[in-house]
Amino acid sequence: MINKEINIIGGGCAAFSFARLSNHLPNYRFNLFIGKNKDKPKDHFWGFWKNNFNDEAFMNANHTWTKWAIQTKHSRHILESKKHPYCVIKRQKWLDVCKRTCKSKKIKIFEKNVYEKSNKLFTHDEKIEGDLIFDSRPPSIPNNTLLQHFEGFVINSTKDVFDDKTVILMDFRCDQSKGLHFIYLLPFSKRKALVESTMFSKKIANKKFYSVEISKYLRRYFNLDKFTKSNHEKGVIPMHYISKNSEGIYNIGTRGGAVRPSSGYAFTFIQKQVFQIVSQLIKGRTVSTNIHKKLDLFLDNIFINVINEFPLLAPKIFSTLAKTLNGDEWAKFMSGNSNLLIICKIILSMPKLPFIKSFLRVVYHK
Repeated sequence: MINKEINIIGGGCAAFSFARLSNHLPNYRFNLFIGKNKDKPKDHFWGFWKNNFNDEAFMNANHTWTKWAIQTKHSRHILESKKHPYCVIKRQKWLDVCKRTCKSKKIKIFEKNVYEKSNKLFTHDEKIEGDLIFDSRPPSIPNNTLLQHFEGFVINSTKDVFDDKTVILMDFRCDQSKGLHFIYLLPFSKRKALVESTMFSKKIANKKFYSVEISKYLRRYFNLDKFTKSNHEKGVIPMHYISKNSEGIYNIGTRGGAVRPSSGYAFTFIQKQVFQIVSQLIKGRTVSTNIHKKLDLFLDNIFINVINEFPLLAPKIFSTLAKTLNGDEWAKFMSGNSNLLIICKIILSMPKLPFIKSFLRVVYHK
């Protein structure tokens, strides 16, 4: 018997990922306020390592790989995991998967914009009320925050140039003068790949920078001068833990702290978050949207401080990390599933002086 009501604000990954689990909550009716989208958002890829929380996304993934590489000027490390392959799924494909579940009569979808006034949420004609409200609207990013910003394209070549068995997760053989910079390459075939220029810095580069860097990279390391571009992608992700507190409202997704500060990965953590909420409601427990371990957030804070102060150390840090961990351990660490042994291996492998200095800064500022 349905006797309770859940309102979800937003039309993105967190909102639809939560709504698709409505069948797990037979006592709740769902209202989904997706807003009035005049312009359809551009499609893009979400990356993740397979685990128990994203198995449905893995089953619907556009591409999967069991190998990924970390490349610097001085080293190349290839990690492999058959248990936790690296996967990507297109935004629209995942939302379509969720929407098929959302056709249930338990879910009503409203194309209404939502605004906030005095800590309350309203549409143009009424106040949003119910037993529970979950807000997934994009949050504002604090000033002076380290950002992960990227632009890229799907590259099509007329000749075989890409190793379609191995993702290039990070290649640091590119311009490091503006901050931590690497190339991210997803090989869909020997002639087709998504190639992105990615930076960690407080200032976003001009659009020409990313395009030029991608062209230079393809020419230098793939002997590729002629190619076509399609499916332009870009984004800005805060390298900062953002979790808004709202009276009487639970924030989810990026707004609710789902983004992993040290990596910018969010998809898996959103899935963890919505499953956690459902489990809490089933068991009658108080809802908590906190999804990251306190130790992980503390270590992320130290790492971000190091990258902010010593960006040129980044290639060595990630290369050392790839040398220290095996593929399963890397996937677990990046997905927030690391154990004490993995944490100890990471801490012992890092350059001591910069991390000690950053540790003291983090502790002192607290």
